[in-house]
Amino acid sequence: MKILLTGCNGFVGRHAVDALLRSGHEVIGSDIVCHAATPIPCHPLDVRDLDAIIATLDLIRPDAILHLGGLAFVPLGWSQPQEVFAVNTIGTLNLLDAVRQQQPTARVLVVTSAEVYGSHPTPAPLTEDAPYRPDNIYGVAKAAADQSALLYAAHHCLDVMVARPSNHIGPGQSRQFVSSAFATQLAAIAQGADPVMRVGNLDQRRDFTDVRDVAQAYALLLEKGQGGCAYNIASGVQIPIRDLLDTLCTIARVQPQIDIDPALFRPTDQRPTYDTTRLRHATDWQPAIPLQRSLEDVYADLLARPPAGA
Repeated sequence: MKILLTGCNGFVGRHAVDALLRSGHEVIGSDIVCHAATPIPCHPLDVRDLDAIIATLDLIRPDAILHLGGLAFVPLGWSQPQEVFAVNTIGTLNLLDAVRQQQPTARVLVVTSAEVYGSHPTPAPLTEDAPYRPDNIYGVAKAAADQSALLYAAHHCLDVMVARPSNHIGPGQSRQFVSSAFATQLAAIAQGADPVMRVGNLDQRRDFTDVRDVAQAYALLLEKGQGGCAYNIASGVQIPIRDLLDTLCTIARVQPQIDIDPALFRPTDQRPTYDTTRLRHATDWQPAIPLQRSLEDVYADLLARPPAGA
């Protein structure tokens, strides 16, 4: 297929390019800014601009669209709520409406988030039929985009699907996120910095999936998924953040002093687990990369990057 990938220069987008190319697809990217180093053709595109999306679809005429263009940092929902809704909700609506007008036969995979379910413990893993119960503004914006995509599929008879990934990690992720934040501090300590780690709540538990496995799931869904359906993507295993830190300390070969920073601390919540039966039945997908390798690659990537602020 000829696939348009929005957000092609983002953390997940760069891995999605690799997954789609390996699967034999032609990939054309778009992003708010295109770089010379982008390995595929890239079209500057702001998803807040409906006319620009229509023009891009008219130019490219894709067979399928993987919609990753958006803001991915959950706390932005509290600090920049208008921007989060403008990009993640209205941007998705713009894409859906552009498809309806310009390319109604295209397959579309809209990526939202497991944040649509909120932090509410459940006795069994949540299926995709569980109700939306977001408990942060980011999750509300993603739930609105998610429901809009499914409604466009039903009302306009479009071949639109939704993916709801849990937390994912891997090389290239922003230092804002927990594994890269830890790896950044450990790399500095390994190179002679003061051996003190500033951390938040290490008792939180999260389901982490390697970004390369998540990208492979997106490629498989574009090939085999069913329009009008939502798909959970998760490893199925929750681990304490403390285990993440301990593993990275072992990889970095340092044992720092741990300093709980009140500015980073968040009260312990209890996340649900996510049922991925629908995804497995549709695509035979299984996560293939163990957490140890993910964290080794995160640490190696941070060592290779210029220091923060350089």
